[in-house]
Amino acid sequence: TTCQLHMRKFKDGDTIVIEPWRAAAFPVIRDCAVDRTAFDRIIAAGGFVSVNTGAAPEASTIPVPKADADRAFDAAACIGCGACVAACKNASAMLFVSAKVSHLSFLPQGKVEAKKRVLAMVAQMDKEGFGNCTNLYECQAACPKGITVDYIAKMNREYLGATVTYAEKVYGKD
Repeated sequence: TTCQLHMRKFKDGDTIVIEPWRAAAFPVIRDCAVDRTAFDRIIAAGGFVSVNTGAAPEASTIPVPKADADRAFDAAACIGCGACVAACKNASAMLFVSAKVSHLSFLPQGKVEAKKRVLAMVAQMDKEGFGNCTNLYECQAACPKGITVDYIAKMNREYLGATVTYAEKVYGKD
C-alpha cells in the first residue's frame, strides 16, 4: 500500500518507520485512512454561533480590531486534518479544539456564547477519548496550516474563566 505520509517524500529504497495510530477517537478505516467524525461531534457541541446576529451588516460597521480579526482568521484556517492528533504522544485534540474555540471568541458574534462553547467543546473532546496536552509542541510542528499552541493557551484561559463563572452560578460567590 502506498500513501502520502504528512507531505513528506521518500525515495525508492528508503526505510521508514510508521508508528501505530494512537488515537482511539480516530479509528482506522483502512490503510492510511481514519474516521475523523469525532471532530464533527466536537464542532456540533458548540463550534458555531446559534444566536440570531441578524442580516450581514456592512463590514466596516462592526469594529473588530485588526489584530483580533487576523487571529480569528488564522485560527479558522484549521482544516481538521488530524495531523495534530497524530503527532501528539497523547493523541490530544487540543490544537484543533482551541483553533475552533478561538476563531469565534475573537469576533463580536462569538463572544455571546464563548463560555458555553468552550465548556461544551472541551467536554465533547474528553468524551471522544482524546488525550490531554503536555505542551511538547509536536502538534504545532505537524500542523499544515501553521496553527500555533498560543490558541491552546487562549482556550485554557477561557475554560478556566467559564468554569469559575459556572461554579459561581451553581455554588454562589464565596
